[in-house]
Order: sequence, then structure tokens, then C-alpha cells
Amino acid sequence: MAKLVYLILLLLFIFMPVYGTSFYLGFDLVSVDSFFVDGDRVGFDFCYRFLDFRVSIPVSYCFCLDDALSALDIGLRVDYYPFKDIDLFFGVDAVRYIRFFGLASPEERNLFLSSLSVGYTIDLPYSYIEPRVIAHDPARLSEGARDVLDDHFPFYYDFYGQLIVGVRF
Repeated sequence: MAKLVYLILLLLFIFMPVYGTSFYLGFDLVSVDSFFVDGDRVGFDFCYRFLDFRVSIPVSYCFCLDDALSALDIGLRVDYYPFKDIDLFFGVDAVRYIRFFGLASPEERNLFLSSLSVGYTIDLPYSYIEPRVIAHDPARLSEGARDVLDDHFPFYYDFYGQLIVGVRF
């Protein structure tokens, strides 16, 4: 886990240009609705944008009180803005790691997933709003581990909508 964090931080500093960079820190408002179903989820997104690209580190903590299970979901996503005028982006996860904790954890506690995303960024003064749709594991490379997610965390659907609201530096 520590090696993954060091690798992500190293990649951020290698690829980050000195000029034209905007930093974003956001909260997933859709995760608030998970408090009304079986599992709870808190999601944050830290990213920086330069030229037509954005590199982000999405972090989510998920827990299910009924099953004594929790999971830490961290990733490194790269988004591309092909149309500068409308701020539409397409993204892919370079790395997506989920670690299970708790008494009901599966034997294999580590899970690597992939995902694709599409969204739209609305830049406001010192803030932003970003609706996006994420397709979790579109290639179906991790069927067995996905069963654990589907059983305990109802918000890990094949498609998941997010509404990120945050501040821009």
C-alpha cells in the first residue's frame, strides 16, 4: 500500500508542469445518498489540470455496518479534454486499488480494478461542479472480487454517477 502511494506521488511530481496548473479538491455529493442504503461511502477527489489533461487521485472510504466490512478505494485517473470550449472530458484509471478491512473481509483483501469515465467540468470562481458517469471494470477482468463489492456495497454498480463539488486553487 505504501509503495502504491509513493508511486502515485512520484508520478504526480514528474508529470506536473510548473505553469498553467490548476489544483482541484472536491467531494462526491452522490455519496451522501449511500447513507440511506446498506453501506456508507465518503468520496474525495484531488486533482490538477494542465493543458488538455487532468491527473486526479480519487479516494473513497466505504463501510457496511451490518457486515463489519470496510474498504479503502484509491486510484490514479487521467482525464483528457478534447474540446476546450465545452470542458467535456474522457478519463481512464491508470491504477485503481481497493483494500478490504474488517471481520467479513474476503480471503483476497486486495483488488485492482479499472474504470472509464466521461463528464463535464463547470468552472466557477474559486470552485467547480462536475457531473460524471463512471463505468467500473468494463473489461470484466476481476469477476470473483467484484462479487464481494456487489454483495456488500450497493453503489459499486457497473455504471455509477457522481456529482463532484469542490474548490479550485
